[in-house]
This record gives sequence, C-alpha cells and structure tokens, in this order.
Amino acid sequence: MSKDQKAAYSGLLPRVRAWFGMSQADLGRYLGLSKSMVSQVERGVCALPLSKALPQAAFTLALQSAPAEPVAEALDAAALRRQQQLCEDRAGQVALEAGRLAERAAWARRRLAALPTLTAVLAPAGGSLPAWLTDFTEEARTELVRSGSTAQALLQVRQAALLAEAAAISQLLNPKPAQ
Repeated sequence: MSKDQKAAYSGLLPRVRAWFGMSQADLGRYLGLSKSMVSQVERGVCALPLSKALPQAAFTLALQSAPAEPVAEALDAAALRRQQQLCEDRAGQVALEAGRLAERAAWARRRLAALPTLTAVLAPAGGSLPAWLTDFTEEARTELVRSGSTAQALLQVRQAALLAEAAAISQLLNPKPAQ
C-alpha cells in the first residue's frame, strides 16, 4: 500500500469512528482487528489489511451516503405516558408527605411555644427543670429541622417540579397546532 493510501485510511478511520460513535476497540471489533492495529492504521504506521478493506469501505460508503442529520425517531408515546403517570403519582405522594410534615411541625411549634409556660410552672424562680422537659424541647427542635418550613418548602419545590415534568410530557403528547 502506498504512502497516500495509508494517509487516506489514517484520516478516514477516525472520521468513520466519530460519525458512528465508535472507539478504536469498537471499530476493531467490527473489522476483526485489534484496537492497537486500528490505532496503527490511523497513525499511518501500517496499512489496513486487504481482507478488512470491504467492511471498512462499507462503513465509508454509509458515512458518505447518510444525510447530514438523519431524521429523529418518533416519540415513544407509551413510555412518555408511563413517565407522566409516574410524575403525577409521585407528586401525589409528595403532597401527602408534605401534609405529614406540616402536622409534625405544628406539634413541634406548639411544644416550643408552650416552653415558657411549662418552665414558669415547673421551675418557678429559676429552680431546676425536670429532665423530661429537656427531652420534650430537644424532640421539638429536632422535628422542626426535619419537618419545618424549610423541609416543607423543599417538598413543595419537588412537587412543583414533578407536576411541571408531567405537564411538559402532556405537551409532547398533545402538541398545540401552530397559529
């Protein structure tokens, strides 16, 4: 094989690989060559074996005859509907979870709001507080971290995102005609 032919292959194989999204190992597997052999051909170190020229030519012909951007495949409506239903179901679950958080945050806030009264009654004039009141208070503070306003806001964001995804899928499934 001449130097010009080696140069042609060395430029052609990387283009074929890039066009079809193949690594050197992939192309080697399809042509029956090792990855290192493909690398050597691409660098112009050696020529493509004659027995591998036909598959390589077929790849080249396919590359040259393919449109610049092939037509995209049709949307899989069933897969989109499944994802839409999944989003709507998960949004419903998140709404229930947000309701549970609100209930837990409410009792935690009530505990903390009652703390001054409980302290005044149980430890008048700065006396020592019962140990259970410390637990009562810490449980409320911990619960507010888990279930309070921030946690609820994050769930609302998650629910809105799920509903937005479901709505976007609905638009894909039922596009509005251009006016």
